[in-house]
Amino acid sequence: MNLQRIFAGSAVAALIAAGSVMVATPAAAAPGFIALEGSDATSFHHDGQYSNQLFKYLKGGSAKQVLIYNRSGTINIDASTGFSNAYTTTLTGVTLSDYSALYIQTPGSCCNANNTVLNGFGGAVNTFISSGGNLSIGDYTGGIYDGVVVGGAAPAGTIGGVGGNGASGPGCTDKETVTALGIAKGFSQPKVLGCWSHQGYDNKYWGGLGYVDLIHADPTYTFVGGSHDGSSFLALGGTLGSHSVPEPATWAMLVLGFGGVGALVRNRRRVAIAA
Repeated sequence: MNLQRIFAGSAVAALIAAGSVMVATPAAAAPGFIALEGSDATSFHHDGQYSNQLFKYLKGGSAKQVLIYNRSGTINIDASTGFSNAYTTTLTGVTLSDYSALYIQTPGSCCNANNTVLNGFGGAVNTFISSGGNLSIGDYTGGIYDGVVVGGAAPAGTIGGVGGNGASGPGCTDKETVTALGIAKGFSQPKVLGCWSHQGYDNKYWGGLGYVDLIHADPTYTFVGGSHDGSSFLALGGTLGSHSVPEPATWAMLVLGFGGVGALVRNRRRVAIAA
């Protein structure tokens, strides 16, 4: 038996092993993410493009529904999102693991978040996030949710726009820009709605907490210290909505395996031609 056959045989074994790892060893669920949304384009403007992209992002490839929670009375947005969503006015008795994400809808659809809606449910929501569920909060204004660490009380001047906490800027605007990361996560530049973004979040503060900017805010938002670096859509934690991929070691085994199979096929062809 020559060295080429030994190599090819080993490579085939590596390919089989890699396949076994990918099939028999499911990846542990990554923690979910928290997203802060400064737009009412889903519930208020019913913009199909953005709403569909947002809910694809929240679902993260899961077949489970997104649970839309609005204690003041949920607003049906299935038509604009393109998905059949679940709705509730209370989290009492709800098993969050039955859903891919929890979307806290702004009361009345615009424009101030209800910062007490998670009181009493913080433990369940944190467990949901830690096991891979995603949380999105519309028009977050800096209040403290019970047990769910979002940004604390958020210092004055770090949130601008409607329902903000001291920063100056437009009440609403269409001058937001999708970032490179936002594009990578499936978002495209929103169409002009006359008033797309209602909130801007100071990236100096939120970035310090680990949040990343997916849709950049209108630069006319002025935050504490005079900063104009704001976001209309931020995310923190987990994989930020990306799908899991095989580990590098598994990829290495796959490359070795396919290379070995190719070498074996080439060798057999040479033998056949010589014969």
